[in-house]
Amino acid sequence: MSALSSPSAAGSSAVPLAQIIDLHLRSKSLPTHGNLSNTEEDVPTVTALHKFQHQKGKKWYSDATAYWEETENCPATVDGVLGGFAELSPPDVKGSLPFIDVLQSTFKVGNEKACDIGAGIGRVSKLVLLEKFRTVDLVEVSSRLIKAAPEYIGDPRSKDCRFMCLGMEEFDFGTAKYDVVWVQWVIGHLTDEDLITFLNRAAAGLKPNGVIVVKDNVSDAEAFWVDEDDSSVTRGREYMTKLFDLAGMEIILQRESDEFPKEIFPVPMYALRKK
Repeated sequence: MSALSSPSAAGSSAVPLAQIIDLHLRSKSLPTHGNLSNTEEDVPTVTALHKFQHQKGKKWYSDATAYWEETENCPATVDGVLGGFAELSPPDVKGSLPFIDVLQSTFKVGNEKACDIGAGIGRVSKLVLLEKFRTVDLVEVSSRLIKAAPEYIGDPRSKDCRFMCLGMEEFDFGTAKYDVVWVQWVIGHLTDEDLITFLNRAAAGLKPNGVIVVKDNVSDAEAFWVDEDDSSVTRGREYMTKLFDLAGMEIILQRESDEFPKEIFPVPMYALRKK
């Protein structure tokens, strides 16, 4: 079976993943096109996006790593990791902390160990996860950013952290280790097929009551929006949640902050467990 294919409902053939997503968006009367410039299609579709990513191959990920390793692109500061929008950090934290409170009180999520995927300098770990969990594993592809994390987090809480320089597409979660795997403003770096695989690996790394939290931008105007500079895709809501469904995930809690400026992409939070 091609990496671009998924089993059909009848189980007798393989249907391209791009076609599954396209049909789902059409069934919801939603846009099926995006902004991709590097394509022969006049109106780029999900199929064109998949073709573009597969033509790039490993460069899709290595280009992203190279982008984040450049100090000019991302200084090792809160302003840097937020793309020049440090003012987003307080409302972001304000939305995340009560979200975890609900997960812990209503859905019995524990408070022992969290995993911060795409951790950068540790902003989410310091301001959110270490407020709610005893220990945190930080996973970040940029060696430059992860090296800055212990100092940013500071003593004594940095001693409750492990710092790992790895891409999320290759990180081994182990088995039943984490109460939460937190994935914020980074999942767009994964191709669709790798996102599905990633979610299943992350789910295997959860404790019995554990959850995966995905907090990321979504596009309401287009099916997808590609940033070719840092190899990332902002997906539409239904595009994103369809991938969750194809990965066998159930959304057990969903919230969206109204604290962010109206001119940025909406930023929903999804708490996921295996169905």
